[in-house]
Amino acid sequence: MRKSMKQFLMIVVVMMIVMMSWEGQKMDAALHQTLIPQESIRLRILANSDMPGDQLVKREIRDAVVMQMNEWVPELDNPNSLNQARTMVQTHIPQLKELVGEELAARGLDYEYNVELAVVPFPTKMYGKLIYPAGDYEAVRITLGKGEGQNWWCVLFPPLCFVGGSNGDLADKDTADTGNSANGNEQTTEVAAAEGTSEPEVRFFLWDLLVKIWDWADSMFA
Repeated sequence: MRKSMKQFLMIVVVMMIVMMSWEGQKMDAALHQTLIPQESIRLRILANSDMPGDQLVKREIRDAVVMQMNEWVPELDNPNSLNQARTMVQTHIPQLKELVGEELAARGLDYEYNVELAVVPFPTKMYGKLIYPAGDYEAVRITLGKGEGQNWWCVLFPPLCFVGGSNGDLADKDTADTGNSANGNEQTTEVAAAEGTSEPEVRFFLWDLLVKIWDWADSMFA
């Protein structure tokens, strides 16, 4: 009788381990899920430096540019057409340059700046809960001054850049702000690593719990 009960408990424990492994694999798959629009144009703004004043200017120009771009999006005959979006952006590059110049002049800043639509390198990025792998992506790149400060980016088309809340802050700004240097070597965001650190702790806790249950059952039928 004791032997049969012990065998039964062993089967239960094995099934629990299998279920834990399966759930863990599902968690891994969800964490590393990559969802990239097949047709997209990004927006990337590089600050002059990491000084608070330069970072503030970057965010203010970011807000102005995104709001202006959102006003132009309705001009598209087909909002799902990458070619139309590219043409629209390219057509409005002079206006974007003028807008950036006006924003800098209004703050008494005279450093150089550049606005371009080009294919530029990106490191691995987190955008909300999505992981975007490193690679070369088409983007509107705005370089302020030396472009040596932290940069901000979002997906411009399809339009995922938007101003949220009454304070004008852009949604996902904390996850989209990442370090960068003038030569394009950027620091990869640590969000994914931070989210992943808790998983092994949960697994070890459950494993310890199963071991204790097994030891208890073994002592009961020893």
